[in-house]
Amino acid sequence: MVQGSGQRDLVGIAESGLDQALALGADDVSVICSSNREKMVRFSNNSITAVKEIDTTEIFFYLTKARRRILGSTSDLNKNGIKEFLGRLLNAATSFKATKQFTNLPNQRLPTNEHSDYDTKLSDIGDEIVELANSSMQASISSGAKRASGSLSLHDESIAIRTSGGAEGFDKRTKALLNIRAFAEGDSSGHGLSCATKLSNFDPERAGTQAGSYAKRSKKPLGWEEGIYDIILTPTVAADLVQLVGSASSAFAVESGLSFLEGQVDEKVAVDELTLRDQGCTPGALDSRVFDDEGLTTHENLVIKKGILKTYLHNSTTAKRAKKKSTSNAGIIEPSPWNLLVDTGVYSLEEMIKEVKKGILITNNWYTRFQNYRSGEYSTIPRDATFLIEKGQIKHPITGVRISDALPRQLRNITAIGIDRTWIEWWEVSTPVFTPSLLINGARATKAVG
Repeated sequence: MVQGSGQRDLVGIAESGLDQALALGADDVSVICSSNREKMVRFSNNSITAVKEIDTTEIFFYLTKARRRILGSTSDLNKNGIKEFLGRLLNAATSFKATKQFTNLPNQRLPTNEHSDYDTKLSDIGDEIVELANSSMQASISSGAKRASGSLSLHDESIAIRTSGGAEGFDKRTKALLNIRAFAEGDSSGHGLSCATKLSNFDPERAGTQAGSYAKRSKKPLGWEEGIYDIILTPTVAADLVQLVGSASSAFAVESGLSFLEGQVDEKVAVDELTLRDQGCTPGALDSRVFDDEGLTTHENLVIKKGILKTYLHNSTTAKRAKKKSTSNAGIIEPSPWNLLVDTGVYSLEEMIKEVKKGILITNNWYTRFQNYRSGEYSTIPRDATFLIEKGQIKHPITGVRISDALPRQLRNITAIGIDRTWIEWWEVSTPVFTPSLLINGARATKAVG
């Protein structure tokens, strides 16, 4: 494989870091060197307010010495700077207690090729990024909004790994993330997203149209009563809840007492129609990587298969304690999902609405907070366009809603899964999720205060 200068630089830094750490007496070492070139546009009230480019490069170390473990990262890539940083890390490690349940890094040779979901057309965009943002704003205005605000960021990310276990890998990816809110009159607003790894799949006009249409339809909200409602979660909202399920499937969360999935592997946790996959590397996935932080090759993990919890997500340490194999989800301390995918259903959004006698359609949400991690009890506040449904039809927009429920109950009360899968990643959804809309029976809706 012919290496570009950027790849040679990252690989060289990682190799040098590994050599220096071993020379200073580290027993086990994982070195990850990453770079991210981000081009960003912010816009507010139909005007571009900021355009900037940010380049960051960082080197991350995991070191062990006499069964003592330590993590650290630095952006000082000078060889002497790295050596001094490693010296401080190893010196700090001597003050720790030796780990009783110690696991060495795995021995594995990685594939030599990175995944193919890298798009030079997206990476090469220059001033055209402003045109993309303007096209989204214009689409929202054409769809009924009076003004729009949001942000668009384009990412070109590269990563190299070297470990004392023999792992040698390099990978790169691109992605575009657009988040737009449109406003019609008063407090009426709508939200739209477009997320893609390739320019050909990026659709800022669709996101703007969706935001503007929702803003227009949410004008003049009317009253509603607290009570039990069926709720339809569009992909933006469904993704927020799905990422919570993914987080709860981490073996670290289970061991820490922070998971409602504890003790339920091979048990039924959801309806038969629900299958949830963690994909380390697949076309379109926004956070694809061919290797995890321990140097293991990533792959697909079936987290939930037809309603049955099949596995927790492991790194080598949690896997050893559970007498399992790593699922290639390191985080050396905390294993976590890479990209979560919900298998598609058969319902259109319109068909879901027709199924509901008394319900609420939620198009966006924020302030999702757990009241109890072990039981999965949480609350979230619908944001932007929210609609009351009666007898299979949207009745009118509503505001001031809080949904209070428990994820285990919701997983067992999904009555329809949509066909409209969409990639979601934004500041409320940090783990990328590919999900359709979900219809859930019997959620409690109360009036949000404050």
